[in-house]
Amino acid sequence: MKLVCLETGLMRSNSYLLINEDENTAILVDCGGDGQEVVLAARQRGIIIAAVLLTHGHADHIEGVARVVEEFGCSVYMHRYDADYPKRVECNLSARIYLQPKTYDFVPQITEDGEQLDVAGFAVEVIHTPGHTMGSVCYRIGNILFTGDTLFRESVGNDFPPFGNLETEIESIRERLFSLGEDLVCYPGHGDSTTLSHEMKNNMYCRM
Repeated sequence: MKLVCLETGLMRSNSYLLINEDENTAILVDCGGDGQEVVLAARQRGIIIAAVLLTHGHADHIEGVARVVEEFGCSVYMHRYDADYPKRVECNLSARIYLQPKTYDFVPQITEDGEQLDVAGFAVEVIHTPGHTMGSVCYRIGNILFTGDTLFRESVGNDFPPFGNLETEIESIRERLFSLGEDLVCYPGHGDSTTLSHEMKNNMYCRM
């Protein structure tokens, strides 16, 4: 297993390639930018992207998905509460981020809390963590946790009312994530990686 982080798009969102080196396949977690940077990174490494896992539906995390799907024909997974965000400009924040409304041309497969996905040879647990958006999820793969914009290093994602709620987000972190165990390494949608143990002690928003 190998993890590659690419900072993509105007907002420098983290797009992660989790590579199964035995099969030369990968999972892509979120996809900012136009997708071309991700496609190039995969091609340079000789790997096929088997699935795209989306942590939530904001433009800076989904804008490159259609290009990746076009290149690899892969499936896209997204929680049902955010599944219409690609087509809803009032929800995907494209006008706020890019100063013009945009929609995004892909159709996700719907995930639910607690669902177990088997993609690219990885067992993926879907953990619903509403707050940043109501359909925000984290993905657990072994001792790795992709937290999207729910949990950052010593911070949390903005809630952007009326579609998000900070109190709900903090509750999700404390009750859904901190209960997973301190040893998990967290890879957020922006910024540096962290651990649950570090956040439990040092995150002013939700420390225990």
